[in-house]
Amino acid sequence: MKILKVKPSLWFWLFLSLFVFAGNGSVAQRNYNFFYGKVFQAGTKTPMPEVNLTIEGTRTGTVTDKTGSFSFFVDTLPATMIVSHVGFETKTILLDATSFSLTLYLTRKPTELQEVEIRANAHEAFFKDDHYAVLDYEIDSNLVYLLIFRQRLSKAELVCKSIYGDTVATSVMFYFRPERLFKDCLGNLHVLSHDSGFQVFRQEKLLHLIHPVNLKKFDDVLRNCIASTPEVLFFQKISAHGQNVEYYGVNRKSLLKNPITQVGDEKKMKMLRRNTDDAQLLGSAIPPNSREDFVTWNYVHKILYRPVKTFLCRIGDYICIFNTPLRQIEFYDANGNFSYKLALKIDNVKDGRWTNDIMIDERSEKIFTTFVSNGLYNLYEIDMNSGILKKRLTIFHYYPEKIRVYNYFVYYLYNVSGDPDNKMLYRQKF
Repeated sequence: MKILKVKPSLWFWLFLSLFVFAGNGSVAQRNYNFFYGKVFQAGTKTPMPEVNLTIEGTRTGTVTDKTGSFSFFVDTLPATMIVSHVGFETKTILLDATSFSLTLYLTRKPTELQEVEIRANAHEAFFKDDHYAVLDYEIDSNLVYLLIFRQRLSKAELVCKSIYGDTVATSVMFYFRPERLFKDCLGNLHVLSHDSGFQVFRQEKLLHLIHPVNLKKFDDVLRNCIASTPEVLFFQKISAHGQNVEYYGVNRKSLLKNPITQVGDEKKMKMLRRNTDDAQLLGSAIPPNSREDFVTWNYVHKILYRPVKTFLCRIGDYICIFNTPLRQIEFYDANGNFSYKLALKIDNVKDGRWTNDIMIDERSEKIFTTFVSNGLYNLYEIDMNSGILKKRLTIFHYYPEKIRVYNYFVYYLYNVSGDPDNKMLYRQKF
């Protein structure tokens, strides 16, 4: 039998071919995801070259070109991308299959000064009166509007104060029983009753209620409008007994509707599909007469299937949607087009239960949330570049109501012990 001799060099090429073939087979089995987009400077919207983009925990990365454009492949999702540039805030991006097109804005890093410890001042009563109590309040442009009343709402009026506590304007006594204040997406303030809505108009030292409208019509037009830009009005639509919220934009000129995203609690919706009795109880807005049935109805409505908490606000160049069930922030441009996602580091906080409440300081455009433990509420600031939470203060009073943040003060309502009409407005600086 004749033996075929193979030259050593041929063995090398044969081995290399087999290696490449095997490698190509393994690559073919991988599912690569292609991401692309641009990086701009916040405010000026100037394209930014030489921005570093790296995938956390890997050696994968890229750099933007002279037009601020970038593109790269990722083989595993979800993934975390770090976006950095000298002199700018580092941004952390969550990559998933929601969208492969990204639009990013980097903010200049503020000048670093020597760190100084700031202690929270003692709480102070912003509005406390022996004859009146506070039903509701809203803060707008350095002004605090208070809906106050006495004698169980038989006498109610509206008071406007500066953030320094000075009275700026007041209304006459209302001829109806108000229920709350409402600030619409265009920045207008309204007083709502059980059947009507009135717009607040300030004329020097007088507050007038104008343009009265039926509450149903008011709800149809303004209740679900939650934010606006010069081009788009942003709305929310609640469904599935409060377990799902749909966000969409309406172009002001063309009136075309553009779906943006949905935020839903999938676990609760699966529970509803499996439990028809729960769905029937949720569909009943009026509680039953018997005590036993009322306890069950109350448990289903207020504990088991609490409406999902989500929040949309405009911050700088972005429209931000807080998806609390998934613990994420979704960023969109001014027209409602997806830009990127950010993961909230909620699990890193060991300071009680997360309330899912989101508050924006409209003066500083900083975002806050709260954690509660044994009736004490702890205020945390959310870093919008990394998703990390930093504790700011513990609110002095137990079980505060309607917490808001403005100009580095936390405002809240608190029931002072004493008479039934005893709710006052407090604030605390940090």
